[in-house]
Amino acid sequence: MTISGLQLASLTLALTLSVSTPALATKLNARPLPHAGAVPGATGQNADVNQWGRPVKDFSQSPQEVMPPSQWKARKSDYRDIEKQQKEEAAAKEKAAADSVKKAKEDQINAIRQYQTIAIEANNKAVALGRQGHLTEAIAQHELACKYDPGNKQFKINLSAAEVLYGQKLLAQKDYAGAANMFRKGLAIVPDNGQAGKYLNEAIQRMGLDPSLSDNRLGIGDELAASGDIGGANVEYQQAMRLDPSARTYTKMGDMAMRYGNVANAMSWYRQAVVKDPDYGPAHRQLGNVMLAMKDMTGAAAELRKAVILDPKDTAAGQNLIEIWRRQVALNPLLAENHMGLGAAMQLTGDFSTAENEYSQAERLDPRNGSVQAARASLQRAVKHTAAEKHKQATETFFNQGLYRDALSEIGQAVMIEPRNEKYQFLLGQCLEKMGDLQGARQAFHTCVLLSPQNEEAASHLRDIENGLTQGGGNRAQAPRPEGLSRPGSEGSQAGQQYGGMGIGSAQASTQGVMQGPGQSGGASGREKNMFEGNPQTDGGRAVPPAGGVNRAPATAMPPQNQAAAAPAIDPQTQATLTAAENLENQRDYQGAANLLKQSLSANLQNGEIHHRLAVNLLNLGQLEEAVSEFRIASALSPTSKVFAEDYARALKIHKKALSADSLNQGGAPQTTGAVGDLK
Repeated sequence: MTISGLQLASLTLALTLSVSTPALATKLNARPLPHAGAVPGATGQNADVNQWGRPVKDFSQSPQEVMPPSQWKARKSDYRDIEKQQKEEAAAKEKAAADSVKKAKEDQINAIRQYQTIAIEANNKAVALGRQGHLTEAIAQHELACKYDPGNKQFKINLSAAEVLYGQKLLAQKDYAGAANMFRKGLAIVPDNGQAGKYLNEAIQRMGLDPSLSDNRLGIGDELAASGDIGGANVEYQQAMRLDPSARTYTKMGDMAMRYGNVANAMSWYRQAVVKDPDYGPAHRQLGNVMLAMKDMTGAAAELRKAVILDPKDTAAGQNLIEIWRRQVALNPLLAENHMGLGAAMQLTGDFSTAENEYSQAERLDPRNGSVQAARASLQRAVKHTAAEKHKQATETFFNQGLYRDALSEIGQAVMIEPRNEKYQFLLGQCLEKMGDLQGARQAFHTCVLLSPQNEEAASHLRDIENGLTQGGGNRAQAPRPEGLSRPGSEGSQAGQQYGGMGIGSAQASTQGVMQGPGQSGGASGREKNMFEGNPQTDGGRAVPPAGGVNRAPATAMPPQNQAAAAPAIDPQTQATLTAAENLENQRDYQGAANLLKQSLSANLQNGEIHHRLAVNLLNLGQLEEAVSEFRIASALSPTSKVFAEDYARALKIHKKALSADSLNQGGAPQTTGAVGDLK
C-alpha cells in the first residue's frame, strides 16, 4: 500500500501538534484502592485493624524506618585493618609508657625530697643527742641520715666524728677491742679521717700489738674477715698496704675486691702481687681462680700450676688444677696431651699412682711422644724427694725434742737420697754439730754453701766452726762430745763410721790436684791431669775435644802453696775408682768412666778430684752444661788448685762459644719445646 502526499502531510501535521501542545491529565473520580489503613468509622477495639483484619501501623507517630543491618562488618579483615589496629595499639602503649615514666619520675622526686627531709631531721636530731652526750643514740641517727641520703658527704663526716668520739669513750674505759672497732668504722666511712687512724693505732698498741708492723695488721684483718667484719678487715688491709706494699698485702686487697664483687679490680691487685713477688704462691692461686671463673682455662692452668709448685701443700690450687685437666680429658679423651696434663697435675699434688696411669694412657695414645719418658723420670724423682722429705720432717721433730742421735739417723737417709739438697746438708751439719763432730759439721755446712751460696746462715755456722777449730789449734778433741763417743772421725767415732763412706763426718780431707796414672804409686810423684793439650779445636764456633778424647797433659810444677795443699793422700777406694776410670778413658769409653765416677760421687761428695775427672769425661761426651757444673764444684772444693781453676775457666769459654754458635745457627731464635694448645 502506498501513502499519498496528502496523507503524509496530514500525519506530519498531527505529530507536530502533539509534540508542541502540553499533555493534560485526566482527573480520576474513582474511589481509592484499598490500603492498610484504619477502617473508616471504626471505633473501639476495631480501630487498630483494617478492613482485612490486619494491624494498623501509625506511621505518623513512629520515626523513619531503620535500614536493615549492613553486611560490611561481617567481611574478613585485610592488611589495612591489621596495620591500623597495630598503630592504634602501639600509640596507646607509648602513651601509657610515657604516662608511667612521668609518674615514676614524679614519685621518685617526691620520694627523694621526702628522704632528704627525713635525713636532715635525723642529722639534726643526732647533733642534738651528741651535744647531750648520748653518743649511741646519736650514732644511730647519723646512720639513719646516711641511709636516706647516702650521697651527702657532710652526713658521713658527722657519722665518722661521732664514732670516733664514742671510740675515745671506750678507750678511756679500757675497752680496747670495742674502741678499735669504732675507730675502724670511722675510717671505713671517711678513709682520710686522720684522728680515727691515730686512735686506732693507740688502741691496737694497748692491746699488746705493734701497729707499725704490716704482719700484725694483716693478722688482725684476717681475724676480722673470718668473723664476717669485711669493712674492718678492709681497713686493716689498707693500713698494712701503707706500711708495706708487699705481694701479700696486694693479694689481701684483691681478696677484698672479690668479696665486693669487683672482679676486674681483684685481678689487677693479683697481677701487681705477682709482679711484686713472682714466688708468692697465693697470688698465683687467686689469679688462677679468677681466670678460671672467667673461662680462661689456659691461663688458669698455668697460674695454678705455679701455685702448686711454689707451695705443694696448697690443696685448693691443686684441686682446681686437677679439675681443669679432668675437664680437658672429658672433652677429648683421645688426646695424649690432655692425659699428660692430668698426670702432671696428679704428680704435683702427690698422687703418684694416678700420675703413672695417666702417663701410661698418654703413651698408649701416642707411642712416639717423647715427653712421656721425661715425665716418668720426673715422677721417679718426685717419689724419691717425697721419701726424703719424710726423713727431713722426722729429723726436725727429733731435733726439736733434743734427740740428736735419732735426728742424725733420719737426715742421713735423706742425704743418701738427695746428696745435693742444700737443706738436707744444713740439717746434717746442725745434727753433727750437736753431736760434737765439728769437722763433719764443717764439711756439711761447706757443701751447703757450695750448693746455695746465698745461704748466709750456713756460711755463719761454717765461719764459727772454722774459727773454733783455728782457736783450738786444730785439735778436734777440744770440741764437746756426748758421753760414750770417742773423737769424731776416729775408729771409735760412731758418727764418723756411719758417714765415712759418704765423705762426711770423717777426718779425711778432700784431695786436690793429685791423681795417679795406671800402675803409678801415690804421693807427690803422681802426675796431675790437665784438661787440654794446647788450645781447644773448634768446629764452626763450637768447641770440640781433640781426636781420641780430651788429653790430660802433665801440668807444670805447682807453686809451694799448691804442693802443700795437695799433700793429703788419696784413700785406696778413691784411688781404685780413679784408676778404673782412667782405664776406661784410655779405651775411649767416656760414658762408662762418667757412670763410674757418678756412682763414686755418692760416697765422695767432697772429693774435688772426682768432680774434676767427671767434668773432663762429660766434656768429652759433649755435655757442656753438666761439665761446667762439675768443674765449678771441683774448683770450689779445691780453691787453691790452679789446674782446677784454669780448667774451669776454659770450660766456661767453650760453653760460651757453643752458645754463640747455637744462636747463630738458629738465627738468634731460642729453642722452645712443643706446648699444648689452648685449653677449652
